[in-house]
Amino acid sequence: MPERLVASDPITLLSVVPELVGFEPRESLVLVAFCGKTSAGAFRVDLPPDAPQVPSPIGERSRSERDSAPGTNGRQLAAALLDSVRRLQRVDRLIPIVYTEASCADGPPHSGTVSEIRTAASARGIRTLDALYVAGDGWGSYTGEPRPRDELESTIGLRRLDPDVPELAPPPREAAKLPNVSERDRLRTATALAAVERTEPGVDPVWLAGYSADWRPEDVGPAASALLAGVLADPCTRDVLLYAWAWGSRAGRRAVRFQERFLRGGPIVDARFAAAFSGADALGRPDVESVEHAVELVRRVAAHLVETDRAPALSALAWLSWALGRSSVAGEYLLQARAADPSYGLAELLDAILSRGILPEWAFSGDPSSRDSAPRRAGAGHRRSS
Repeated sequence: MPERLVASDPITLLSVVPELVGFEPRESLVLVAFCGKTSAGAFRVDLPPDAPQVPSPIGERSRSERDSAPGTNGRQLAAALLDSVRRLQRVDRLIPIVYTEASCADGPPHSGTVSEIRTAASARGIRTLDALYVAGDGWGSYTGEPRPRDELESTIGLRRLDPDVPELAPPPREAAKLPNVSERDRLRTATALAAVERTEPGVDPVWLAGYSADWRPEDVGPAASALLAGVLADPCTRDVLLYAWAWGSRAGRRAVRFQERFLRGGPIVDARFAAAFSGADALGRPDVESVEHAVELVRRVAAHLVETDRAPALSALAWLSWALGRSSVAGEYLLQARAADPSYGLAELLDAILSRGILPEWAFSGDPSSRDSAPRRAGAGHRRSS
C-alpha cells in the first residue's frame, strides 16, 4: 500500500477501499476522508435501515419504512460519523460510499443516508467531493448513471493480484465466530468453573494477565478456560484484567486500588483513569500485541463455556475488539453477549457506546493499527483481524 492514497478517479478509489477498512465492505457505509487530495482515514459502519426519503440535491426515491436501530437514525448516524471525521487533523474533504446488495435499477440506493452525510459534512465545513455506491447490479456516482458491476470487479481483481497489496481480513460476522469445542470439553469446563467459583480468595487478575501472556491460545483447554472465566465473571476482577491486558501490570494495580476505593464507597479521585475504559486517552494506546493475544485467549474461553455462561467473556471480547478500533467485530461479539444475557452490564455499556458510533480517543492519535471504523491511514501496518 502506498504511503499516500491520492484520489484520482472513482473506480481506482473503490478498488482500494477494502484495504482502507481491512475487509470487503458489505451492507456498509464507508466515509473516506481527505486532506486535499490525499487520504487521511476511512470509517465504516453498518448501513442504517432504509426509510422514506426527503428531497435533496442528489435525488431520492420513496421506499418502505423500517424501524431504525435502537437510539439511532440517519441524522444521528451522520452527525456521529462526521464528528469522528472532524477529529482527524486537517480533514477538509470527504467521499461517502454505500455498499449494498440492493438494486440500483430504480436509482441509487440509500440516497437519504447519503443526503444526511452531505448535510452533516457541510455543517462542519467539510466538502463532499463525490458520493459513490456499489450495488448488487452496478456501481456509480449519485450524480451519474450506473455502470456495470463487472467493470469494478475486474479492477478489484487485478489489484488483488499485486503481491504488495495487504491481505484482507474476513467479514466481521465471520471473524467473530468462536472456535469449535466439543460438548465433552464444555462439560469439563463447567465443572472446573464451579470449583474456581468456590475458591477463596479468588485469583489475582493482574497476576493472571501476566501469567496468561505465555499461553498459546490453541492450548487453552477446560482448566485454563475455567480460570479465566472465573475472573471475567466478576465485574471488578474483569475490569482489572482488561486494564492489565491493555496497559500492563501497573495499570492493573492502579485499577485494583480504584476498585477497592469504589467498593468502600470512597470518593472517586482517579476519574480520568477510570474513563480510559470508555475510550479516554489517559493511558495512551493499548498494547496492541497484548490485546491481540488476549482476544485469541478469550475466544477459546468463550467457546469452552455453555452459552448461558458466555456473556462476560463475549463482552470482554467486544471491549478488546473495540479497543483495537474494530467496532464491527465488537458489535458481532456484543450481539452474542446480549443473546446469552440481555441484561449483562458491560454489554449494555458497550451497546450504548457502539450505537453512538463512539471510538476510543487513541484511535485518533499516532499510527492506527486498527482497520475497522477507526481512522486507517494508507500505508498503516496490517494486522489480521481476530
